[in-house]
This record gives sequence, structure tokens and C-alpha cells, in this order.
Amino acid sequence: MATPPRSEFSEMGRRSSTPRYTRRRDRRASLEGWGREGREGRRSGFGAVGLLIFACALIAVAVAADYRLNQDRIYRGIYVGSIDVGGLSPSEAERLVRERSASRLDEITFRGPGDDVTLTAERLGIQVDVGRTVSEAYSVGRSGSILERLGDRFEAATGGVRVDLAVTYDEAAAEAAVQELAGRLDRPPRDAAVSLDGGTVEVRRAESGYRMDREATLANVRQAVDEISGEVEIVGEVLRPAVPTSAAREAEAELSLALQRPLVLRASEQDEEWTFAPAQVAQAIQIQPRGSEIEVSLSQEAFRSLAADMYATLNVPARDAEFEVVGNSVEVIPSQTGLRLQEERFFTALSEGLFQGQHRYELPVVVAEPELTTARAERLKPTTLIGQYRTNYLSYDDDPGRVKNLQIASNAINDTLLAPGEVFSFNALAAPLSYEEAKVIVDGRVETADGGGLCQVSSTLYMAANYAGLDVIERHPHYAELPYIRPGFDATVWFGALDMKFQNTTDGYILIKQQVDESTGDVISRIYGRPTGLEVEMRSEKVFDGTDAEGNPMTRWVTYQRIERGGEVVFDGVLHEDTYRYLKPAETNRPAT
Repeated sequence: MATPPRSEFSEMGRRSSTPRYTRRRDRRASLEGWGREGREGRRSGFGAVGLLIFACALIAVAVAADYRLNQDRIYRGIYVGSIDVGGLSPSEAERLVRERSASRLDEITFRGPGDDVTLTAERLGIQVDVGRTVSEAYSVGRSGSILERLGDRFEAATGGVRVDLAVTYDEAAAEAAVQELAGRLDRPPRDAAVSLDGGTVEVRRAESGYRMDREATLANVRQAVDEISGEVEIVGEVLRPAVPTSAAREAEAELSLALQRPLVLRASEQDEEWTFAPAQVAQAIQIQPRGSEIEVSLSQEAFRSLAADMYATLNVPARDAEFEVVGNSVEVIPSQTGLRLQEERFFTALSEGLFQGQHRYELPVVVAEPELTTARAERLKPTTLIGQYRTNYLSYDDDPGRVKNLQIASNAINDTLLAPGEVFSFNALAAPLSYEEAKVIVDGRVETADGGGLCQVSSTLYMAANYAGLDVIERHPHYAELPYIRPGFDATVWFGALDMKFQNTTDGYILIKQQVDESTGDVISRIYGRPTGLEVEMRSEKVFDGTDAEGNPMTRWVTYQRIERGGEVVFDGVLHEDTYRYLKPAETNRPAT
């Protein structure tokens, strides 16, 4: 059992017993009890008193004889630690104890993992006082009362008395030595690992680590000093690696199978073949610890980079059919099929088979069909004029800047193709362009700004979309009635705020043709598409001509649309209701956009 921490074990010597010896007991109480019984016995008669006197005399004679026989000798049955010093003179005992303690305590050997480590007593701060220890051993049976001496002698004769070695012990020095020893022995465990050097597999073996229990080892130092053993057991824990060498060997086996031969990939239909050397394949292999195992796998991204040429050859995008506008008609540019490597299917087979030693693969390549084939494009291409409208600018405002803006906006829109379901935005096409300064309506007054005239283009196209039977999604009326178009048929625009939008609700593509005929002053919008069988009528009526609540002049118009297909009415009702006001006075009041 370890001795509790202390800086000094004993100033003189300590007497204690071990299982080998009988513990020294205080005999005073038992002998005094025996004496009392003797006194009580006197009551029974003089014989008892005489017997007691006779016994004491015998004891006195025995003690005197023992003292003469053991004069200048340590009584037999006395031990210093485990050293038998009984029958020796103090000088002989001191010499024996010094020799034995010197051989066992001058150096302390630490036994544990690896090589033994020996430290000097001086390093551990151990100092032995042999003289005091022997003096204590000599005093056993010679100090105290007669009863105590008799008790010591009886204990020595029957079981033995042990006197501990008087040792001074430097706890701080021992702690420092143990701490330094821990620094030499402690080490973390090292996991097994696998790495690739080109196509060569390299394995690093696992190594156990160690962590010393400093407190338990220091307690063993105290016990070794106590027992004059000269040996200390190092207490610690072996730290096992998380990834054992066996896991690395398993990974090594898989990698060796994957890299034992070149990888050959073939696309038979294209009569193409690609070969990758083991060192190349190794570039795409991933090695990762997973718990107590090492996982080897193929990186899809890395392999895609490695086989970039193969992927480029086998992944050819299909080309959709295209439309080319020729005058007022549309021609189809044929589509083309492409190629597509079924990458997930291929990569699953490769990543599973490669580490089992499979090195030849047939690449799954399929024909990639275009989304818009030639045949489908022919069925969808616009062939028929389904809606048109025209306005004229000559009699209203033929300012060169305004006419120029009409041309710019019309060119931006002209030849626009819309797929089924696609939405047309006037601003999306017209806003990015640069325009001349011309007249516009701002806050109810006619002013000049860049883009004057664009509303005539948007209004003309708006009516063509209505006659084509398309769904108008966004439309805004002007502030005032304008002379170039009937009220209710107009659609103003303002970049960033007001737009004109409609959706292609037909089953095919539509083509927008927009032009300005300067010889006649006409702005013309035509929409071509697949035959719809629709007949559309448009009309607007003034339903109010008066003033508002504040006395300002105003008119209100209602616009109607009637649509028939094959003689059946599809729609007949109000499209919208618009309120128009009179323009406010301005320095120059010419017809506006």
C-alpha cells in the first residue's frame, strides 16, 4: 500500500509491523491488570501474595540475565525495514544497514514500458539517517517502563519488530523527476495510413502511444523509499491507435488491385478507346479514414478532369433546329443530334469494379436528341399572318427626331420570334437603345425628352396583338387622347415604369414584323403564326364627355373585343375602360407621342 504524501518520513526511526512480524503492543495495561488480579487474590490468603513475590523475583532475575547476555547488542527479532539486525552491535548494524540501503536507495530504478530508467537518490531528494535508525532499533526493549520493555522483548521474540529507516524525502524533487520522465515516455498513438506515390502503394504501420499516470507513479516512488526496495513501477496507460495496421493492409490490397494494370475505356459505336496508366488513375483516387477503417474510392470530379478529352468527345450537345427570317417568311435550319455519356451509370460501374481488379469497360454512350427537332420546328414555324395594325404619323408629328425614334424602336422589335407560352416585353427590347429628343407627355403637359414617338410603335403593336387573339398582360392608356390612334386602342410606355406585354398563346411560334414606311408615313405591325382560325373585331366607344369633380374636362372610353373561331364566339366583352384628360397649356403644344 502506498504511503500518504509527506516531505519527511521520520525524524528518528519508526517502528511498525508487517505481515511478517508481530506488531509491537503496549503491554502495560495487560500487566497492570495481572497485578490487580494478584492484589485481589491476596484477600483469599497469604499464598497468593507469596506466589506473586516469587514470580516478580524470577522476572527480575530473567531481565538481569537477559541484559547481561545482550549487553551492547540489539535484541534478536529486531529488523530495520527487511534487514535483520538482531544480535548485532550498533556499529555492526549501522554498517549492515548502510550497505544495504546504499545498494537499494542510492539509485532508484523505474521499470515500465521500454527500457528501465535509473535516477540517483540525490536527484529524487532522498537522504537516509542510518545512525538514528540503528539507535532506534537498539532502544527496542531498553526504553520505557519495565512493563514496556518486557512487552517489546516479548513482541520481538514472538513475531518480530520492524523499525523503519529514517529517511528525509524531497517531494518537489521527486515530482519534477517523475514529470520529466513522463515527458520522455508520453507519446500519442499513430494511426496506420496508406498513401500513393505515383502508382506505388505505401503503408505506414500503426503505433501505440503511452500516457503516464504521474500521481500513481509518484505514489510508487514513496512506497519504494518506504520499503527500501530501490525499484519503482511506472504506472500508465497504453494508447491504442484508432486505425490499426490491419485496416491499412486491407486498403493496400484494394489499391493494388486497382493499380495493377492500365485502365482501358472503349466506346465501340464511336470506335474510340482511351487508356490510362496506373499513375494517372492514382491521381483520381481518394484515401480517407472512416472510424477504424481506411476507405479508398474514386473521385468523380478528379476522374472527370483526368479524362477531360474523353468526356469532350462523348458529350456533344445536340443542336436545336433554328428559325431564319427571310422577308415575311420563316425557314427552318435543321437540328442535329449529339452524343451523351451516361456518366452516372459508367462511374458507378468503374468505382465498384476498379478496386476489385476490373480494368476494361465499355462506355455507355447514347444519342442526344435536340429539344427542338427539324420536324417539330417545321410544325411550329409561323406561316400565316394572324394579326396586323397600322397608324400614320405624317399628319400628326413628322419631326425628324420623332421619325428617327420610330425607326429605332421598330428595328428593335422587327423579326422577333416568340415560342409558345413566351411573353413579349416592349421595354426589354427597346429600352437598351439610344434615342433622339422629341415630344412626350409629362405630368399632363407636352415636353421634349429622349424617346418621343415610341408610344406610337407600342400602340400599333398592341392592336396587332389584339387582332391576333393573343393575351395582353400589361397595357397602360395615355394621359390624353392622341390623334394618331383611336382612344382605347393606345398603349403608352415609359422605361422603368410602364411596359406593354403580351403572351404567345398559340400552339406555334409567332413572328413579329415591325416597320416604318416613310413614303406613306405608316407605322406597321404584323404578327405571323400558325393558322388559328380566329376572327377578331375591335371597337371602342365614348361613354362620357364632361368634367371631373374639380371641373377639369375629361372623356371616358370603353374598348370591346369579339373573337370567333369557326363561327363560334370565343370571347365577346369589355377589354378595358379608359379615362382621358385634356393637355395642360404649354409654350408649345404640338401633338405628343
